[in-house]
Amino acid sequence: MIDGDQDGPLTLGAFRLTVTIAKDPLAVIPLLLMSSPRSLGSFVVRKPRTVASARKELVRDCSGAIAIEFVIMLGPLLLLLLGTFDIGLLTLTDTRINFAVEAAAKCGAIGTTCTSPSDTAAYGASIAGLRGLDASGFSVTTAVCGMNVTATYSYAGVLLPAMTLSAGACYPIG
Repeated sequence: MIDGDQDGPLTLGAFRLTVTIAKDPLAVIPLLLMSSPRSLGSFVVRKPRTVASARKELVRDCSGAIAIEFVIMLGPLLLLLLGTFDIGLLTLTDTRINFAVEAAAKCGAIGTTCTSPSDTAAYGASIAGLRGLDASGFSVTTAVCGMNVTATYSYAGVLLPAMTLSAGACYPIG
């Protein structure tokens, strides 16, 4: 028994055909009718002889192999991409903390804007501009080398585990 229904205008893959094999009324094999614009009305149908041969053809069909290979490679590629992005953010954060500590030590040693250790710590936090790093993350002391400023920051990345970044700088007073 052949039963077909029209989905739209006559183009490639516009018609569907369902073939029911008389030996096994429960086995229905959907087939795609294909028609090119030049062949208006003539259809090409590759009909398997039995259900077993249809399954063999399905197993041997390699038309989706590239899509499967892409799906297999998508996970490692995304991991590599996100890992690279995460390491870049980690490096940027570390550089910002180092720059903020150096600027705060220089500001504290010169003493024009940063007159107290709390002003120096607040200045360092404003220079860093990192969410979660405020003046309490900075330690300002006077040492033999001059104005010593250290900072610690807890970094949590996308893929990388949480880690503590720290930086320190000493600027001579005078």
